[in-house]
This record gives sequence, C-alpha cells and structure tokens, in this order.
Amino acid sequence: MISSAEARLGRTMSIWVVITAILSLVVGFVLIGPDTDGYSEQWGLLNGVVNFASNFAQVAMLIFAIKLFNIDDDPFLKLLSYITIVGVSISVIMSISPAAHAAGGWTGDSFTPTEIGEMEGAVTYGTWFVFPVWVLLVSLKERGGNLLPSWGSMAGIGASALILVVNFVFLLNLLDDNLTETIIPFVWIVGGVILYPTFAFGVSKAFESKI
Repeated sequence: MISSAEARLGRTMSIWVVITAILSLVVGFVLIGPDTDGYSEQWGLLNGVVNFASNFAQVAMLIFAIKLFNIDDDPFLKLLSYITIVGVSISVIMSISPAAHAAGGWTGDSFTPTEIGEMEGAVTYGTWFVFPVWVLLVSLKERGGNLLPSWGSMAGIGASALILVVNFVFLLNLLDDNLTETIIPFVWIVGGVILYPTFAFGVSKAFESKI
C-alpha cells in the first residue's frame, strides 16, 4: 500500500518528467539545434542539468510506481522495474559529467565531453528496450482506467511501441543515414515529448488519487 507522502512525491516527480521533457526539447532543438555535433560549449551545462532533473524524476516515478500499481504482485514487471531503475540511475549519475569535464574540474582530461556523453548512451542503451517494455506492460495492465486514466494508458502504449520499433530497426541497421536523420527527431518529438510525457502525466493523476 502506497502512503500519502509517497503518492504526493510520486505525483510531483511525474509532473517533473513532463516538464523536463518539454525543457529537453527546447534546449536540444531550439538552443543547441539538431545540427550541432557533439557537446555544446554554450548550452552543455544547461542540457546536463535538465537531463539530470529528468532522469532523477523518472527514477523516483519508477520507484513509487511499484507500490502504486502493485507491481510487487507481478514478478516479471517487478524485475523490469528494478532493471530500469538501475539503467536510468546510471544516467542520473552521468548526466552532468560532460559539463563538469568541460569546466576542467577534477574529472581529468582523458576523455572529451562529447566522448563522455557518448559513453552514457552506450552504457544505458539497453535501458531503452527495457523501459519501453515496462511502460507498455503498465499501460496494458492499467488500461481499464481504474488508476491510470485511459488517455494515459493509450499514450503509454503508443510511446512504447514507437520507441521499441525504432530501436529494433536501428539495432538491425535497417535504415540508411538519410532516413536516420529524419526518424530520430520524429521519435524524439512524438514519442519522447508528446506521448511519453502524456503517460507520465497520467501516472501523476494516478498518484493524486492516492493522496
């Protein structure tokens, strides 16, 4: 049983997932620009802070969602939850490392900020198979609308299906470079900035019902 305090914090963190998804779009597409290659010296710190806040909020949402949706009663979904928490937690830890490295702090000079950012993506790549499956299964499990609103469930199914299909296509190297440049912004905006945040907002409403 989730406590009122846990539900309140879960709601706050879920809303932060929505807010930081929008901020990520603004920083990535408007300030940095999709054509920028590698770490942005001008906006890298801001991008790192937004990513840190986003990943932190996602970890919190996942942790409290285990109680909210009674995931302890579903061993497979519980396993996916823990794996996803570990993967996204690594992103939390690494999110501001490129900015710290660029600032010339105690991180040393063995790698460039761009290389550190690429390491994060390489290390956590598998998370973006496990996490969408988690979203998909939770959305299917809660599609009746008792806790998660039906629109949140539909958004979760759409976001997870889109991200999973694209990840498998990339993994199997089925797209040429021209299509990749078109697909990535589309998936980021539709799946990552519209559908997934809508799912997260639905989760915030589910938390709200337990306060």
